[in-house]
Amino acid sequence: MSATGSLEGVSPEASCVALTNSRLTEDVRYADGKRSLITYSSSTTLRVAGVLVVRLSGRVAEGRGEGHSAQRTVAALPNQLPTQCLTSGLQGSSGQAQLEIQP
Repeated sequence: MSATGSLEGVSPEASCVALTNSRLTEDVRYADGKRSLITYSSSTTLRVAGVLVVRLSGRVAEGRGEGHSAQRTVAALPNQLPTQCLTSGLQGSSGQAQLEIQP
C-alpha cells in the first residue's frame, strides 16, 4: 500500500559518519487515510563508497500496526564531501528509504 511519511527527531551525538543516541518519530499516512506513529529507539550506521546507510529500529506506538516492530533503512548520498562535514556538520542528504512493519 502506498504511504507518505514524515520523520522528525534529534540526534545530539550524530557525526559525519554515525547517527547515535537518536530519538526519532515518524508519522506515516496511508493511501486509505489511516496512519501509524512510529518511535525509533536505536540505529546503526554504515558508510560504504560514499553512501551513508542508516537502519532505524523501533515500534509502532499508535495507529495501524500498533505494538509491532518497525525498521526503516535509508541509503543516502550526502550533499557534501566528508571533509566538509567535519567543519560544518552534516547539512543534508537525499536518497532511497524503505519502511518495514513486522506482522
